[in-house]
Amino acid sequence: MASVQRIMATAGELVRKFAHYSDMALAQPVIVTRNGRPRNVLLSIEEYDRLRSRDQQAIIAADTPERFLADIEVLAARDGA
Repeated sequence: MASVQRIMATAGELVRKFAHYSDMALAQPVIVTRNGRPRNVLLSIEEYDRLRSRDQQAIIAADTPERFLADIEVLAARDGA
């Protein structure tokens, strides 16, 4: 799998070149840094809506993906202790 190059901009760069980074965010998220640390992400409305819709999805307990079952069991055991 090829690694994806991250687009990063300082907060100051984002302010000075907002139109440029706004256009770039249509293709992939732009990570905004402050004091050298990632702080925010600029992304397209389509990607935002996609992520929000995933938060709203519900599944039947029997359909819980295997990758979550171990975590759920650990949490249940910890809460029951």
